[in-house]
This record gives sequence, structure tokens and C-alpha cells, in this order.
Amino acid sequence: GRYVIPLAAVEECLELSLEEDLRSRGRSFITLRDRLVPFLRLREMFATGTRPDPHQKIVVIATGAERVGLVVDQIIGSHQTVIKSMSPLHQDVAAFAGATILGDGGVALILDVVQLVLAGQQQEERLRAAG
Repeated sequence: GRYVIPLAAVEECLELSLEEDLRSRGRSFITLRDRLVPFLRLREMFATGTRPDPHQKIVVIATGAERVGLVVDQIIGSHQTVIKSMSPLHQDVAAFAGATILGDGGVALILDVVQLVLAGQQQEERLRAAG
């Protein structure tokens, strides 16, 4: 599937090297300017069943002072989109803020940045509690 990240929430994009991925040993943190930033693998979060791309990217998003990285396979670019709100049947799905129709006619879900940052914080708290 394709997901859209609101550009206003994006701080930066960087490559997740295989070495850095292996070094994290499942802890899902990167060191960014002497600060640990948790990251979420969207492939795992949404159970896509696909294999990781050898050149994964991390899109660092922020809400206020809180930051989290989102591991993606590729960055397509920036596009102006019209946000369609979710139907009443799907309003309880916390990870998505809405949907949009892409230029090629495909549909992409718009990620809810606040919910993803909260998920990253919860993951960080669980890992710290586990020691």
C-alpha cells in the first residue's frame, strides 16, 4: 500500500544502513545528533508481508518536541493532495487521518502523525521498562 505523510510534520529523511539496522538489535532506535530517536517500521506496523528493501529510508517526523522515525522503502516525492475524511466505519482507525486519490487514480492513506509519534513513545517506554 501507499501512505502519505503530511509534509509539515517531516523534519528530515535519512538512509537506514544495514549496519545501523543490525546494530539496533531489535531495539528500534537511531542516534540522531546525539539524541536517541525511536523508529517504527511501517512494514511491520501494518503487516504488509513484504520483504525489506536493502536501502530503507527513515522519515523523521515531529509533533512539538517529540520525534519518531518511520522506516519506509522509498520516498516518492512531495505532492499536493486533497484530504478526504475517513468514512464513519473507519473513523476509529487511529493510524490514519484520511485518504487521498493520487494522480494515477490510486488511493493512498494519510498517516496520522500524532498517533504515530504516540506509538513511538509507547514503544520507547516498553523497551526502557524491559531494560
